[in-house]
Amino acid sequence: MFKNPFLNSVLTIVAVAVLSVASPVPAADAGLDSEIKKPVSQEEVQEQIKAKKAQRRRDVSESLEKELTPLEKDWGVKLYGVRWTASGYMLEMKFRVLDEHKAFPLLKRDVKRYLIVEKNGAVLEVPFTQKLGSLRSTVRTANMVKRDYNYVALFANPGMHVKRGEKVTLVIGNFIAEDLTVQ
Repeated sequence: MFKNPFLNSVLTIVAVAVLSVASPVPAADAGLDSEIKKPVSQEEVQEQIKAKKAQRRRDVSESLEKELTPLEKDWGVKLYGVRWTASGYMLEMKFRVLDEHKAFPLLKRDVKRYLIVEKNGAVLEVPFTQKLGSLRSTVRTANMVKRDYNYVALFANPGMHVKRGEKVTLVIGNFIAEDLTVQ
């Protein structure tokens, strides 16, 4: 055996599990004439695992449905907020997709994204570079949107007009999120 007691215990557990699957023992209260059950096939085990995972997903989504804000229910995204980045010359907006179909309009390439600074009404847009294009996450088709995936957009903040703690309004097409505090 191994010198490591942990490995010995793991090896013992694996050996017991293999032996119990390979030679099932009849139930204690059953007589000697009882039929010995055949081991479960690998496909059946995989189906059971898939069913349990699907049930867990349904349970989680039902519990999340109860706790969603109106913004999350209507647009299918959880907005993490707007952060100062690149030493204050850029603002990063990040959100997580909760519902792929509802979130797709926010990720289309042709939809304009911008921030409105509430103190002076200045409009901050997503910068465009020749080599990188627009500095934001997009998708071409609805089936490319991934659930539980974070998407990002960077907004130019020339002259550092927006400071931490100030309020901005995020506009993405028809989507409007007001009174967001820059972190």
